[in-house]
Amino acid sequence: MKKIVVIGGSAAGMMAAISAAKRDPNAEVTVVTQDRTPYRRPAIPALIAGYITEPAGAKIFSPETLARYNVKLICPAEVTNIDPKNKVISILSNGQEEKLPYDAAVLAAGASPLVPKIPGSGKKGVCTFTTYQAAAEIVEAAKSADSAVVIGAGFIALEIAEALMHKGLDVYFNVRSRILRKLLEPEVSEFLTKKFEQQGLKMLPGEEISEIGGADRVEYVLHKGKKVTANLVVVGTGVKPSVALAEKCGIDLGPTGAIKVDNYLQTSVVDIYAAGDCAESPDLGTGRFTYSPVGSIGASAGGIAGANAAGANQQTKGFLRAQADQILGLQIFSIGHSTATAEELGLKVGVYDLSVPQSTIKTTGAGSFDAAKILTNSRSRIVGAQLVAKKHGSQFAWQLYKAVLQAEGRKEFLQRFNSPRTRLAEALVHVLKSTIRVNSTGEGKALTLTDALAE
Repeated sequence: MKKIVVIGGSAAGMMAAISAAKRDPNAEVTVVTQDRTPYRRPAIPALIAGYITEPAGAKIFSPETLARYNVKLICPAEVTNIDPKNKVISILSNGQEEKLPYDAAVLAAGASPLVPKIPGSGKKGVCTFTTYQAAAEIVEAAKSADSAVVIGAGFIALEIAEALMHKGLDVYFNVRSRILRKLLEPEVSEFLTKKFEQQGLKMLPGEEISEIGGADRVEYVLHKGKKVTANLVVVGTGVKPSVALAEKCGIDLGPTGAIKVDNYLQTSVVDIYAAGDCAESPDLGTGRFTYSPVGSIGASAGGIAGANAAGANQQTKGFLRAQADQILGLQIFSIGHSTATAEELGLKVGVYDLSVPQSTIKTTGAGSFDAAKILTNSRSRIVGAQLVAKKHGSQFAWQLYKAVLQAEGRKEFLQRFNSPRTRLAEALVHVLKSTIRVNSTGEGKALTLTDALAE
């Protein structure tokens, strides 16, 4: 019986475990995690908002599913060492040391918060949000707080700001440059900033908080030399990969500082794979390895790593980043590259605004959303897309996703890009050119197309 040990209970880790069990039903698959139970990290804002009250409400797989695939959980427990030579993993659980032999292992250790060195950041009331315990601290602090400052630029930071607003707090959002900088073009960020301000989110842009003041706990922050009263500060300025265990057992790191893997998600040590926020992953568009701590990428990588740990030979050409969220009534989609991520990889891109009809190509989708962009490479192939809409955004986002996934040509895409609702209406108008007969009262009556659709 093959022994497979997965280290970490995130989406990457749990997908690795289930994938390994599916690949080899006879394998003994064990997940070791420091959490009391595995849960989805992106659900943390829902914990803060009160939509769910404990990690079990954010579980990735049900206990029944884990039992069906014979996946064993050891939690809470800490992995203290990996011995690749003898293939033994040392863990500490309930104060007791234990040795787990393995034939293959998957590292899915996740990441830890990247906290900027701001004077006063050690005061009570300064919180991070990458774990359930951290979320619980925010909930407790919010009970006695009147105002809060959220420091960050990403989706989860914005979700937490919205959750605190719904709790009745005055919320300030501090971002050094602009919101969602790596995901959206500057014009889209500016559009969202104005919309969020109209909804009551107070923006503190352009400069990092310089000080967190107060006696033993937070009382105010300094931004551009001005005091902003706050009882709670939530720091969400990114994460750093958890690689201490990998370094300890001699696993190589990549240039990003995350665990280096190949296209099979195997590390530099034979029979040890890595996936999720602790590891690099290949970008679909360029094939280059990057650090992209996104849940969907982690889950996909975990599935491949787990299958290969169980004896498969799955190879990936790369993963496509696709993120979506709804913040303060606006649906936001970001797929593939932005100019910021393209620049990091040395990829030259052009940006095209879909909100304005192109001079040579007519687009009937224009005007059905608030903002939309596509990015193309030097061969006019689509490598990125962004969209903001009040509703029905997924109708457009799905088309954008497929265009990026297939690296579709810009001209060909724009000729067909449209709302499915609009296409349906055009088809109806084409088919139903004449008066139709509707039997609504027992007797047939002639109606125009508009009246017929209304009935």
